[in-house]
Amino acid sequence: MSYPSLHEIRAAADEYWSIWQELMAKAPDLRKTVGQHSPTALGWKVEGDMAPLEAAERVYELGDHVMAAPVNQERAILTIRKSQAVALDTLQDIKILQRRPSRPDDALGADSLDILVPHGVPSIAGLEQSLKEAPATVKADHNDSHSWVSITYQGHEFKLQDHTVWDVCVREAAALLE
Repeated sequence: MSYPSLHEIRAAADEYWSIWQELMAKAPDLRKTVGQHSPTALGWKVEGDMAPLEAAERVYELGDHVMAAPVNQERAILTIRKSQAVALDTLQDIKILQRRPSRPDDALGADSLDILVPHGVPSIAGLEQSLKEAPATVKADHNDSHSWVSITYQGHEFKLQDHTVWDVCVREAAALLE
């Protein structure tokens, strides 16, 4: 398994944010619909099994805290958290995602940018209306732990959420202690 370097994370986050800003320029109503928002996590898809201890050693430069958990029956996610932003002033979390065995053709590398919308994620209809000037797609999605709304534009997925992936990690860890 190949884990990204901090340099690769920063470059991918910058690329995703640039594409997001381009989308906001093409669809000016999107900024009004989404409101205040900030990037919080970058997803990075890898191939192979995750061995948490090996991963922790290999990604130490990336984070101060590491949490590994299953996403579903098919794969796991390794969430790496830095106490300070590693990119884009607010991006503290890196999600290392196993490629789904059922989708062996999924691209590896940067996969998505999580965007925190603290006042609540807009409706699908509201987002579609605000994106009428841009060739983007919108869909609601979820896994066993949480849900989000994805906007895909120029092959880049942006996950709008009213929480961070680290919030999900904390909730799951707390549930283990109950």
